[in-house]
This record gives sequence, structure tokens and C-alpha cells, in this order.
Amino acid sequence: MNDLRRILRGQGGFMLLNVVLLTLITSFAAMILLNAATRVRNRQSTLELTALYLANEQLAQLESAAAAGGPLSGGYLGDPDDLTTKNAGVPITFNVATDINGNGSLRRATVTVTWKVDGEDFEFVAERTILIAQQTP
Repeated sequence: MNDLRRILRGQGGFMLLNVVLLTLITSFAAMILLNAATRVRNRQSTLELTALYLANEQLAQLESAAAAGGPLSGGYLGDPDDLTTKNAGVPITFNVATDINGNGSLRRATVTVTWKVDGEDFEFVAERTILIAQQTP
């Protein structure tokens, strides 16, 4: 028993040092985990932002074609390289489908952007009314 007391007397600041180091290590690990959790949530919002960009690009291309008096097509009119991106190192492919309804000079364009992450399907839909320019003879 006397040996134990002698050992503990020589270790006066050791317990405080253990508590400080354990607190630093725990707070550092918590910061890393919180940062990783935020990045996991933000990945999907980044993909949704990409889908919004693709839909707006398609609608802008359709409006440009309509202003020139040309035909409106349903295929993707933007840069094909924009249809692929990487999500945490995994390639993601976007599909852009366009549906054009209406007669006369007003058409309703609906652009649907779809993509798949970990077997789960996601979709973004944008609609716009487009005025077809009349060609003057």
C-alpha cells in the first residue's frame, strides 16, 4: 500500500494531462465526423444543382431555337460532356428528356432530368412556355 501511495504522489499532474489530451483528441474526432456528415448531405444538393443547370441550359437552347424560327427537338441541345459528373469519385450520368406540347406560336416545354445514385432514382422537372418566332417572308 505504501508503494502505491509513493507512486501516486509522483504523478501529480498526470491526470490533468490525460484529461486535456483526451478532450483534444475527442474534439478533433468530432470535427472530422461532423465535416464528413455535412459533405455526405451536400453531395446530393450538388447533384440537384447540376440537374437545375442542365434543365435551364436545355430550356435556353429551346428558346434560342424558337427565336430563330427553327424546329424544337427533344434531344439534349447543350454540351454532351455536361451530362456526366463525379459524385465522391463515382461517375454519375444525367439523362435529359424534353416534352414539347402545344400548337401555334406558344409551346409548353417540360424538361425532365434524371440520375441514379446508389440504386436510387432522382428527378428534377422544369417547365417553361416558349414563344415560336414567326418567320417573315
